[in-house]
Amino acid sequence: MVRTGGLATTLAAALWLWPAMDAGADGWPVRPVKIVVAFAPGGSADQFGRLLAVDLSAAFGQQFFVENRAGNSGAIGSAQVARAEPDGYTLLIGGSGPHLTGPAINPNIGYDPLTDFTHIAMIGADSYAWAANPALGVQSIAELVTLAKARKQNPITSSSPGPGSLGHLLIEQFKSKAGIDIQHVPAPNSGVTDVLGNHISMTLTAMMTVGEQVKAGQLVALAVTSTERNPVFKGIPTFAEQGYPDVRGSTWFWLCGPKGLPPDVVNKLSEATRRIVRSPKVQDHFRKLALLSKDLDVAAVQAFLTEEYGFWAPLARNAGLKIQ
Repeated sequence: MVRTGGLATTLAAALWLWPAMDAGADGWPVRPVKIVVAFAPGGSADQFGRLLAVDLSAAFGQQFFVENRAGNSGAIGSAQVARAEPDGYTLLIGGSGPHLTGPAINPNIGYDPLTDFTHIAMIGADSYAWAANPALGVQSIAELVTLAKARKQNPITSSSPGPGSLGHLLIEQFKSKAGIDIQHVPAPNSGVTDVLGNHISMTLTAMMTVGEQVKAGQLVALAVTSTERNPVFKGIPTFAEQGYPDVRGSTWFWLCGPKGLPPDVVNKLSEATRRIVRSPKVQDHFRKLALLSKDLDVAAVQAFLTEEYGFWAPLARNAGLKIQ
């Protein structure tokens, strides 16, 4: 999925000069801290990781750096961190794919998303939208359902970021709730080019991926999948507003590490990360890029992810998705 390349640069430019934090009795950190990003450079996880690396380096007076360990939809890098020493020197940008949906469809993923990690602080999320080529002739979810029912022999097509992705699961969830058939077509870059060319009718993907095309009128956004309207695209209703409250979700990213991290290290990292994310300048840039954020303490992060896994895992299983 192609992301806005300027996110890391823009957010790094918003860096506050954080006062150096007390290293504590054990002196942590006394050497560089690695932040593993389980995806290739340039994506949202990578850019969030590089933002934190810059700001956490300033906060603690020690180098934090990103190491990209892409592969198996984020599972390779996540498994590496799950097996790392819980000493505070190996961290991870956790994500909805490898932690909330991946374990439900991949029985051999190699870790438990809730018990094999110490979840520290939320960072941000991609807001999702269902965007259609104007030639499809629909302006709302109700119109989409009507058209889909009339096209049983020639199903409407919709792309997503890929098999088992949040977009794919949301398509399957909507089909089940609406009682219609829509043909899922996984495609590079969420199929945006194919949708613009009307080779695929729709795409359900991150707003960062289709936002400019929606603004330009090249695509019609029927709904956003967040529980509230996106502050940048206030004219696009949610699925809940259109009668489908169970069709919801965003791709969240958070800071975590292996299970058993020292509480003192966890609390320092949580405090610093939350301060970075809620700073006015970072929040302003999040709004400009249609990103979402949550300010949660350590216990609330664990509770939120437990609830989200309880929601997404059954959906993945019920959709019959399996990745070996």
